[in-house]
Amino acid sequence: MRVTIVVAVCCIAFIFVNNLSGFFKSYKDDPHWVEPYSAKAAGGGGAPNPGAAQGAGAGVFNSKCAACHQGSGKGMPGIYPPLVGSEFAQNADISIPIRIVLHGYQGKIQRAGKEYNGVMTPWKDALSDEEIAQVLTTVRSSWGNNAPAIEAKDVADIRAKTATRGTSYNEAELLKPL
Repeated sequence: MRVTIVVAVCCIAFIFVNNLSGFFKSYKDDPHWVEPYSAKAAGGGGAPNPGAAQGAGAGVFNSKCAACHQGSGKGMPGIYPPLVGSEFAQNADISIPIRIVLHGYQGKIQRAGKEYNGVMTPWKDALSDEEIAQVLTTVRSSWGNNAPAIEAKDVADIRAKTATRGTSYNEAELLKPL
């Protein structure tokens, strides 16, 4: 019993002393996060990955979108639809992808015979008009997608028209014109 108490006290003392002085003894030892995509997205070295998003919006895509839609744009089976060949992303009505990014998406959707039922986060409060335009242009021109660029003024216009919206879109709502 005494041995157990002595070991427990020593362990607690070790943790306490190290937490006071810190496990990292100098700034050189402090861990820091390096975004793995940022250097490539900014054009700063490394061979480009042909399966990755390309363009000015690649950094935003990799930090905000790739967790769900994957860096390859192929999505996650049953949850998040692929952006590769996406009808919504490449739609001639640019309000559709803009509304999805601004206000999010919720509900079942069928693409290429597969059903998806995930929830997309609304990004209207986190991303600027320029960032949304860049990321959508990147999606519309990556992975074999071939749709025209979206401009920040287009995003600003749709943002103003949908400013009072408080819920995510579903497919039926997106198919109605603004």
